[in-house]
Amino acid sequence: MLEFKNQIVHGAIFDMDGTMFDTERLRFQTLQQASRELIGVEFSENYLMQCLGLSARSAEQLAKERYGQDVPYAEIRQRADVLELEHVRNYGVPIKKGLLQVLERLRKAGLKMAVATSSRRAIAEEYLINANVYKFFDVLVCGDEIKQGKPHPEIFISAAEKINLSPAQCLMFEDSENGLRSAYDAGGMTVLFKDIKTPNESMLAQAQYYYETMEDFLIDLNQFVPVLEMPELETAFPQTLNQLTIGIHGFGAIGGGYLAQVLSHWDGYTRPRKIIASTRNPLYQSAVNAFGTYCIRYGQNSFDQRIENMSVIDAHDLEQMQNMYIESSLVAVCVPEEALVSEAEVIAQGLYARYLAYEQQEQPLTLLIILNKIGAKQLVMQQILSRLKQITDGQTAQHIMDQHYFCDTVVNRMVSKLSDQKLYRQLRIKYNMFKQYQLDEDLSVVDLDDSTALNADQEHQAGLYIEDLRRNFQPSHILQSMDLILFNAETDMPIYVENNSPLLAKMRQMILVDDIANIQLIKNRLWNGVHAMMAWYASLRGHQTIGVAMSDHSVRKFMQQALAQV
Repeated sequence: MLEFKNQIVHGAIFDMDGTMFDTERLRFQTLQQASRELIGVEFSENYLMQCLGLSARSAEQLAKERYGQDVPYAEIRQRADVLELEHVRNYGVPIKKGLLQVLERLRKAGLKMAVATSSRRAIAEEYLINANVYKFFDVLVCGDEIKQGKPHPEIFISAAEKINLSPAQCLMFEDSENGLRSAYDAGGMTVLFKDIKTPNESMLAQAQYYYETMEDFLIDLNQFVPVLEMPELETAFPQTLNQLTIGIHGFGAIGGGYLAQVLSHWDGYTRPRKIIASTRNPLYQSAVNAFGTYCIRYGQNSFDQRIENMSVIDAHDLEQMQNMYIESSLVAVCVPEEALVSEAEVIAQGLYARYLAYEQQEQPLTLLIILNKIGAKQLVMQQILSRLKQITDGQTAQHIMDQHYFCDTVVNRMVSKLSDQKLYRQLRIKYNMFKQYQLDEDLSVVDLDDSTALNADQEHQAGLYIEDLRRNFQPSHILQSMDLILFNAETDMPIYVENNSPLLAKMRQMILVDDIANIQLIKNRLWNGVHAMMAWYASLRGHQTIGVAMSDHSVRKFMQQALAQV
């Protein structure tokens, strides 16, 4: 059950073409090609516009009125179906932006859900399965299963009956005049989206709610669905992928071992379809890309958390970095302060490339500044603006800065990144498992000391391991169960983020604050300060790690005294 704008909703019924999928334009193209092939005359735009939302039977009657009683409409439609399916199988179903997030929210709100489409079942099922949204719907009612097609209300009434609801209890989503009239006459709560045809006054009068896009409806819907609570450590990431690409500028301990986990939880309803991370470490880049996944280890809980949908790019490659900034909706900038000057130039190049790519259609980017420094955002923005002014004129540079959301943050989790040597050892062991025999001869000549850097032999051998694993990887292979551990982390703790971007409103593992300066002050005085003093005192007493030192009574007493003073 969902309370939406003071109305109690129990079900949601979606039209398919033009509402969920951007297929109306594709349908126009295939019908025009099919009619040109079979009768030598191309169906007109005017005729096709009139057919929007009509059943096949009604569209055929209209075609005979326009093109003569002998027009082979069934053959034209079948040929158009073949052309359309061929396109969809090659390129996928064009999903309306925001659809997956909307479907996931409505389903998790407990609504029963149905599709009411004029398309034949064979076509509808293929599209829904291809788009991976069939799982959201309880029933499917198609144009070849009803007596009277849209604009008659039968299809929506039938869909409501099949989910055991009255039409008045259901939101009904449409994009066409005929479809909207069908939903309106059925007695549903009508939701109209703009598609090819701009709504006329009659349509707007029948629409209880009107939105330009699915994303506009999502913004509205977000006000009525609950914000999910902070996840427990072992809470699974959402299964449904949304249509967002997210960037992590800096695949270090915080970027790969913390931000990737936060961003994978996203809002708890869906998670990004792709995370792009940049690194200057070729071993980490090739290893993650070969396995397609990696793990964060939480030793205190004996738990490994797998990060998926990750692509690691070369931070030295400016074109790849620019593409990350062009494609992403959010980029977490995780760079150390000493690297800020050089990385600010890369960020400026990325923002300028995005500006050129989108031209007049501005697409705001959310940038999370991960620097753990009071006044970090202003420092970063000054550096980026300075570099932008070296690329373009001052007015354009300022315009680029003004159109994006810069958000300061406070991170409070300890994360460590495995050294190249430790990663090399993992690769060696996994390679042995993969080959199922011991490489005793190779192992005897490779020095596995505790230093960080690899020698030339190790670098070469690691490259061979990764390339062979990548080349031979197949679904259901043993590699799928071989976790690649890259980071060790403390247990889940939230990230504090400045409340400065609408994209962050529902983020599950972020605490949004209006005044980040207070949190930064507490972090630097309390967490960083006491932690540093503890580390210093623990090292004086001969302890290698703080975790071990905490069992020392004198260290524990020292920590409690320091905390009390702070």
